[in-house]
Amino acid sequence: MAKTIITSGPEDPEAKAERVAKARAERKARQNMRNLIWSLLASLGIVALLVIVVVRPDTNLVQEIVWQEVAAQSADQLPGEPVVPRLSELWTSNRAEVTQEAGAEITWSIGLLGPEDSYVFVDQGFGANEAWVAQRVEQSQSTGDVLLGYAPNQVQWREYDRTDVDPGGLNAYLVVLEKEDSIVVVGGTNPRGVTEVANEVSWRLAEESPR
Repeated sequence: MAKTIITSGPEDPEAKAERVAKARAERKARQNMRNLIWSLLASLGIVALLVIVVVRPDTNLVQEIVWQEVAAQSADQLPGEPVVPRLSELWTSNRAEVTQEAGAEITWSIGLLGPEDSYVFVDQGFGANEAWVAQRVEQSQSTGDVLLGYAPNQVQWREYDRTDVDPGGLNAYLVVLEKEDSIVVVGGTNPRGVTEVANEVSWRLAEESPR
């Protein structure tokens, strides 16, 4: 039995145009999808790079200040010698300045960042009074006296232990020393950091005192 072969007739121009347009649209859609995917991958790559390079945990976003240099530059503004603790490289400073405020003629201040996320400040008020001190200890009563420094150069300070009422606060633990020309307050977030800085301050002050 003979096979019947069915052949399609010639494609009319309208059908051809429709077929070509459909194929072109499909290619364009695939191309747009590829472009979208590549753009998304590129954006994710940029974000990852920024996270790694710019916001990595060990990046120091706080401008470090050399408090020894600021002290030398500010000495002419002060009526006496500014307190300048010598500390290890584990300590940095985010603030060192001379200010004028109630209760003192002029104040020399240092802000220090140390180990275990410690924050310690050193405030030296020239011509300061008890109101100036009370502001820093937040009107708290003294918890006794402590001997700080390194033998034989040790100095007795007045202690204000506020760790029970303000744990981790900027004024959680403070020690106060009255000199002839100024009052020195060392305070901060924990006793360990404050004690380390106050030990250095005590050593320096004892060295400077006449024998």
